[in-house]
Amino acid sequence: MPKTIPVEVRERIVLAFDQGHTREEIAELYDVGVASISRFLARRRETGSLSPSPRPGRTPILDERADTHIRGWVKGKSDLTLRELKERLEVEGYPVGLTTICARLRSLGLSVKKNDARRRAGPARRESRAGRVAGNRG
Repeated sequence: MPKTIPVEVRERIVLAFDQGHTREEIAELYDVGVASISRFLARRRETGSLSPSPRPGRTPILDERADTHIRGWVKGKSDLTLRELKERLEVEGYPVGLTTICARLRSLGLSVKKNDARRRAGPARRESRAGRVAGNRG
């Protein structure tokens, strides 16, 4: 999704239009689309405001306070699992899934171990050449 154009820039765009510049000139000058200029003008005409509409979608469950908790926990005990982080977040009032936690860790540049000690993958098992069936090059 494109970045929101600040209100100050929107005001300059509308002012330039009011001063007689064409939409095309303004679009080139401010590096915005002609359709955006038309939307700004329509918004001003309909609401009297140039402030952007709220972005769609629900508000994120994990906020700055949750980020602070996560950073502290991971730095204090870097071998936490996602499940342990999930349990700690639930105690703090953040009912989130493992996918959400994983995505937030990635956005914060942090990582945790992926599996509990009892669920870790073992070494790869290779069968020896002597154990192969004759004719099977497997």
